[in-house]
Amino acid sequence: MQNPSDIELALRRVPLFCDLSAGVLNALSQQAVPASYGPKDFLFKASDKPDHLHVLFDGTVKMTTSSLDGRETIIELLQPVDCFLMAAVLTSKPYLMSAQAITDVEVLLVPSALLRQLVSDESQLALTMVASLANQYRQMVRHVKDLRLRTAAQRLGIYLLGLVEKGDSDTLALPFVKKLIAARLHMTPESMSRAIVTLRNEGVDVTEDEVHIHDVDALRRFCKVDNILDELEEEFFVLTDR
Repeated sequence: MQNPSDIELALRRVPLFCDLSAGVLNALSQQAVPASYGPKDFLFKASDKPDHLHVLFDGTVKMTTSSLDGRETIIELLQPVDCFLMAAVLTSKPYLMSAQAITDVEVLLVPSALLRQLVSDESQLALTMVASLANQYRQMVRHVKDLRLRTAAQRLGIYLLGLVEKGDSDTLALPFVKKLIAARLHMTPESMSRAIVTLRNEGVDVTEDEVHIHDVDALRRFCKVDNILDELEEEFFVLTDR
């Protein structure tokens, strides 16, 4: 993505921008800047001012926060295509989390001032952003519910069910190493190992990089799946394409 035409084509892949007019997309592509990061590089740190909206096109990024004594907690793991921390960009408030590359990462940086202006001028973009933020809020509610009401094994089971339902198969590759998955689910590596042993009794086999669920319905019963709170929802852009 070295020229505006390539950037415009890339932006058309982003649910947030795909329904915008050609003129608006062209304006975005003139000001959006491609950026590359290597593993362990920070895209930004907590308390930084959000000068840009980051649009992830390649690689994996972890969103983290740290305690006063330096302990890091992973809040989310992001993969393409994704826009992140839009609330900070829209309100011009400091980031509450840090973003660090896990792999080589390619992003587009959309100036926050331009984005706020477009939200004011373009009703379709405003509606899509509202739907996106609402979807992120619902995901946060699910995370809190899992932490408060579920055991480590049930949290891992829900995570694996989500992977299987997205992939339409009962066998699939794990998207991250188990250490990262454990951190994402707020487990220690030891509690992750114990959870895997527990799930094995429920018909779930987890290897180094693959999971096989022999009985999806049995796992759903073990995890006490809630048909409302645990239902996989359509991506936010589908909600606004009517």
